[in-house]
Amino acid sequence: MENFVIDGGFARRKKSFVFGRGWKPAIAVGRNRGAFLSSLHRPGMNNVDAAGLGIGDEYPPRIMGVLNVSEESPYKSSVYDDPAEAAQYVDEELINEGADIVDIGLESANKRFEVLSAEEELERLDIALETIDRVSGEAVYSIETRYAEVAAAALEGGFDMVNDICGFADPEMPVVCAEYDAAVVKMASPPDVERPGAVEETDWASRKSPEWASTADYVDMIYEALTQNGLTEKTIVDPAFGGWSEAKTVEDDAETFRRLSAFRELDCPMLVSINRKNFLGTIAGRETDERLPVSLAATSMAVERGAHIIRTHDVAETRDAALVGAAFTPGRTS
Repeated sequence: MENFVIDGGFARRKKSFVFGRGWKPAIAVGRNRGAFLSSLHRPGMNNVDAAGLGIGDEYPPRIMGVLNVSEESPYKSSVYDDPAEAAQYVDEELINEGADIVDIGLESANKRFEVLSAEEELERLDIALETIDRVSGEAVYSIETRYAEVAAAALEGGFDMVNDICGFADPEMPVVCAEYDAAVVKMASPPDVERPGAVEETDWASRKSPEWASTADYVDMIYEALTQNGLTEKTIVDPAFGGWSEAKTVEDDAETFRRLSAFRELDCPMLVSINRKNFLGTIAGRETDERLPVSLAATSMAVERGAHIIRTHDVAETRDAALVGAAFTPGRTS
C-alpha cells in the first residue's frame, strides 16, 4: 500500500487564483507533481488538524452537520438557495446544536441524478461562500466535491477542508489539499469522478491482481479503494455507507459496519455517514423518518469501533450518542 505524508517544507501557499468561469488553479508544489507525490510517506496512527480542530483518538468525536445548496438533494430540510436563510440554518440547527464541522454540498451525489461538471459546481459555489461569510457561529467548513478545481476555489474563498466523495479520482485533489494544508475526507470510490462509492465497478483484476479480484469481498474492495492514489498527511477515510450503486446491498453496508474497526489499519481518522441509512432501517423495520433511534445506537457503536467524525442531519442527538460511545471506549477522549 502506498501511503502519503506531506513533508515539512514541500511548498508554500501562493495566492495565484483568478476567479470566474473557466479559471484554472495555479498549484505550485515546489517540484514537479510526480516527484512530489513519489516523495510522500506516512507512518503511524495519525491525528489530523483541520483548521485548528483536532480529529483522532486524542480528541472527542466530531459532529459534521450538513447544508445543501443543491435543489435536487432529497433531504429537503437541509436545502437552501438563499445565503441569509442558509446562514440562519447553519447557526441555529447545526452549530448551536453541537456541529463542529459544516459540510456544504453543491450537488446531490445520489446516483439518480446527472453529475454536474466542475463549471456547474463553481456556479453554485458563490451561494456557499456567501453563506459562510454570514454565519455568526464558529465551525470548520467543509466543501463536498469531486473536483480539485472546485476544492481549490472553495479553499481560496474561505473553506477549511474538503470532502471528496470520489476518493481522489481527480488526481489533482491530494495536490490541491496539500498545497492548502487542508484536511480532506477520502470516500472509498472507483477511479471515476462520475461513480462515487461504486467500488464494485472497479476493474480490480488490473488495478490489484486477477487472483485478488477473484477472492475479494465487498469490504476488501472498500479497504483497497481507500488506498488507491494514496493518502495525504491530513486524510480522513470514509468507508462509503449508502446506496451508491445498484449492485450494492444493505448486507454490504452491514458487513462494513461489523468490520469497521479494520479501517483503523489505514492509520487515518475515520468519518462515517450512517444517519438513517437503509441497512439500519432494515434491521429495525423502520422507514427513513422513523430511523433516528437506530441511527443513534449505531453512532455509539461506530465511535467504539473507531469512528472520529459522524456526519448527520440530526446534530444534537447524534452528538450525545457519540459522546456516550467515546466515554466507554478505552483510549478515546470524550
